[in-house]
Amino acid sequence: MEARPERRNPAASLSDDLLVEILSRLPVRSVCRFKCVSRSWRKLISDRDLRKKLPQTLAGFFYLSFNGERCPYRAQHFTNVSGKGVPFVYPSFSFLPVPSSDVSLLDCCNGLLLCCCYQPGPHDPDGMRPSCYAVCNPATEKWVILPDSSRAIGKVRSARLCFDPAISSHFHVVEYVVDEGDYVTGVEIYSSRTGAWSLKEAEWNVEVSLCDGARSVFLNGFLHGVTLLDAVVAVDMEGKTWRTIPTPPREEFGFLHQAQGRLCFFNIGYDDSSKLSVWILEDYGTNEWVWKHTVSTLQLFRQKNLRFELDYKVIAVHPECNLIFFVYGWENTLMAYEMDRREVRVIRNLGHDCWDPYLPYVPLFLESLADGP
Repeated sequence: MEARPERRNPAASLSDDLLVEILSRLPVRSVCRFKCVSRSWRKLISDRDLRKKLPQTLAGFFYLSFNGERCPYRAQHFTNVSGKGVPFVYPSFSFLPVPSSDVSLLDCCNGLLLCCCYQPGPHDPDGMRPSCYAVCNPATEKWVILPDSSRAIGKVRSARLCFDPAISSHFHVVEYVVDEGDYVTGVEIYSSRTGAWSLKEAEWNVEVSLCDGARSVFLNGFLHGVTLLDAVVAVDMEGKTWRTIPTPPREEFGFLHQAQGRLCFFNIGYDDSSKLSVWILEDYGTNEWVWKHTVSTLQLFRQKNLRFELDYKVIAVHPECNLIFFVYGWENTLMAYEMDRREVRVIRNLGHDCWDPYLPYVPLFLESLADGP
C-alpha cells in the first residue's frame, strides 16, 4: 500500500521579506491571529528588527461622539482610512478593567493609546471623578495602569504619550505642569522603564503658554509643543535637554504635526484666513524651516470664509506620503487632500454628533508594552 504523500505548507517556502510584504497589507486582527499559525510566524510578527520592515501604514482614526438619545450618550468610534469595510480595530476597549463608557482617549503615539480610566468613587470639589492613566495597544489588547503622578489630584493638565518602537519598547507619559496663569512651570514624566514619575522644572528661555487643545508631537526623542509666542518648545524624556525652536513666519495661528520623520508646521494667514500654509523643519540642528505648500479653503471645500477649528480641522498628515486629512462641516466629513496633485477626496461623513480628539492610528505588533531596553 502506497504511503500518503506529505502535505506541504506553501507558506513555508516564502521568504521573510515576502511574508512581511503580505502581512503589511492585512487588517490588524488578521495579523494578530496569524501569530497562531506557527512559532516561526509568531516570531516573525513579534521580532523587533523584522517589525521595522512593516510600513507605518495609517489604518484609520479614533474619534468620539455624543448623543443624548442613546445610552450611554458618549461612545468611541474608529473609521478606516478608506472609510469602507469592517473597522481594523473595535474601540470597545473591553480588555481594559473599566467599562468602555468610562474610557476617554487622550493621545495616540506610534500604535499605543493613552487613556483616562474613570473609577468608582465620590467626585472631588471640582466635580471630577477619580481616574487613572492607562496605556494600551489595541492591536494586541495589552495594557498597563500607571501609578498616580505626584500632583495629579485636583489638577487639570494635558498629558501626552511619547513612544518610538524603533528605539525602544518603553514608553513615556508627559504631563505639562502649569501655574494659575496657565504658564508651564515644568513637566512630570512617567517612564515605563522605571515605573515611576519624575518632576522636572522648566528650563526654556521663554515663558511658555501652550496653545489650548493643540496636538504635541513626539519626534527625535523630544516632545514638541506650540506656544502662544511664536515658538516650538521641546523637552527630552529625561528632562535634561530643553529646546526652543522659532516658528516659521507666523501670522494668525499655527499648529504642529509630523510626517515622514519630520516636523510639519501649519500656518493660518492673518490677512487671509482662508489660506493654509505647510512648512517642514528641514534641518533639526539649525532650526531651518522650508515652505512646502499653500492651499486655500476655496480649493479644499469650495468655500472661502471658513473658520479654522470651527468649520474645519486638520487632524493628521499621512506618515508615508503628502496627504493631509481634514474634518469639515456640519456632518464632520472626513476628507483627504493630496498636496502633489492638489486633489481632494471625500472619504465619509462621520456624523454631526462626533467630536475630537481625532487620533490617527498606526498598528503596532508588540507582544508587551515594555519588553526590552
